[in-house]
Amino acid sequence: MANSFKNSYFYISYIRRVFLSLLLCFSFGLTDEFDATWIENWQKASEILDSLKISKKQKEDILNSIKNSIKALKENENELKELETLSLCVKNGDIECAKKSIEKYPKLLSYKLHPYGSLLTVTLNMKIDKTKVDFFDEKMFDFLVSKGHRIYGDDNMLPFLLLLNEAVSDEKCLEIIKKMRDDGMDLGITMPHLENISLDTEALDNYKPKTAAYILKNGQKSQFFNAYPLKIAYGHIMVFFTENNASFEKELKATPKSIELSKSEKYKKFIDREFEVLKVYLEANGDEKFIAEIEKIFTELNDKESLEKLEKLGYKLKKDNLENIRRQNFGK
Repeated sequence: MANSFKNSYFYISYIRRVFLSLLLCFSFGLTDEFDATWIENWQKASEILDSLKISKKQKEDILNSIKNSIKALKENENELKELETLSLCVKNGDIECAKKSIEKYPKLLSYKLHPYGSLLTVTLNMKIDKTKVDFFDEKMFDFLVSKGHRIYGDDNMLPFLLLLNEAVSDEKCLEIIKKMRDDGMDLGITMPHLENISLDTEALDNYKPKTAAYILKNGQKSQFFNAYPLKIAYGHIMVFFTENNASFEKELKATPKSIELSKSEKYKKFIDREFEVLKVYLEANGDEKFIAEIEKIFTELNDKESLEKLEKLGYKLKKDNLENIRRQNFGK
């Protein structure tokens, strides 16, 4: 069971990141070699979508949306050329260059570069693998907004890009999400084409507790919210042990390697982040029954400190697990 949960949550996280990175590649593809880049990106898009477990209709919808956006842009060649210039200015972080393009064609700020993103998405870049790092040009983002770029409009993808991007701080993300809500965004939206991903769980999943608390306080909880502790148990903790070559055995049985890892500073630092989002979850009246899965892991690891933290958060431990561990460690 542990492996099936782990694999499913890991797969969803991977698909989400690849999908969003794919969409961003079109905004970065607006160069002087637009036609060649478009063909190359289109082929790449089709290949990536073929590799994902989505329906044929979902693939067609995504590709048609991209195609329609490009067609709309090509209808006005002069503005398209200037949009290419502006896109490069934004990508390169050149505010003076961007200012000149906007002064020439102010309505470029209202254009979409692909079906889900405006120029604001060009200020973001995400890694797909561990060899790269996420990037966020905060100064350019703020500049575009100051020049009249709507911070939300009807773009339901941008808030998810901000939540997923590690370079966007929790504080900055909260600031932007608040402005998006003021601009008409419903905090209950789900990600386009990936409707099992919602703002509340995405904020928790990307360790943005302040943003998550705001979303949960001011919006309706998603249908995925109450089961979030399962994501912590199998999509975070179990994956942590697997990635550090200390996997559990079947039926959530700890191994000597996993127990040894649980005593390390690396584990303690990791688990502290999990408690940050778990605290937000419980303060938002999340269902405690799924926390039992997290408790099982801590019990197997003989992790008394983490079990005590669960108690301090108001969670009632099952089967006197903490007391049993105290007896085992009596006198040590």
